Amino acid sequence: MNRYRIYLIGLSIFLAAPCVLAGNLDNVIASEYPNKILTLRHFYAGDRLHLYGDGALVDDAPAGIWTADGQIEVRDASQNGSVLTIKARRIYLVYDSKRKEFVDALTLIPAYPDKQQKDIERTLKKRQVEIRIEMPPNPDPKEIPETLHAVFLAPDEPMGNIAPPYYRDFFATREGRPKSQELPAGVFRLASIGSKSGDITAPHLTTRTDPEYSEIARQLKAQGTAVLSLVVDASGSVRDVQVIQPLGAGLDEKAIAAVNQWKFDPATKDGKPVPVAISVEVDFRLK
Repeated sequence: MNRYRIYLIGLSIFLAAPCVLAGNLDNVIASEYPNKILTLRHFYAGDRLHLYGDGALVDDAPAGIWTADGQIEVRDASQNGSVLTIKARRIYLVYDSKRKEFVDALTLIPAYPDKQQKDIERTLKKRQVEIRIEMPPNPDPKEIPETLHAVFLAPDEPMGNIAPPYYRDFFATREGRPKSQELPAGVFRLASIGSKSGDITAPHLTTRTDPEYSEIARQLKAQGTAVLSLVVDASGSVRDVQVIQPLGAGLDEKAIAAVNQWKFDPATKDGKPVPVAISVEVDFRLK
């Protein structure tokens, strides 16, 4: 009888283990990320991701963009053996110029006309993702937070640590940190294309490529102006593009892609071409 009771107790513990582990994962996520918003360290696209505990890919996944593939809202979390599974909604980030921060596009739905709200809400909610994370065999529950922090940004970690390089100066300014680099020696600063600085003649734009719309921005009917800083080198080519005033929803990347194709007659000083840093505006308007 005692053996039988011991067997039943052992069996009940075994059967209950997945629930206990699942509870551990849910509790850890709720404790570490109370709003259940997680930011991926690497912006992989797709509706299924399979990762090692250090954030590296187990199975291939296409590269994504931060404002479309960088954040998720957790819907369900479970653990089966050494595999953590997180089911979530992908968040589309748009820049709110009034609040001066990136926000979940879903929070802006009331700003749209009534007839568009349901369609836009449906678009925002339909992108789901399942993330499977491999841990060592027989993982200790205490290892779960470490694994989460290896895959996702830690709660108090600055966004600038993992944001794409072209947001480097934007987040440095927001987070009260010095910009990661000043202008290289020999590069002069101008306010914009048409401005002047002493004896420096401003660069003249000769070839302008208009930006394309990102798919999600078109669905959201997003419009606005992105402001970029860049260097026009002595050959008239563009380099070192940074986002000063973003739009989000994939439009910043489209603006950068367009501006990188622009060509200039370079700025001159004493009749010789010189590199200059300027700011430019890129407009997005739906026709």
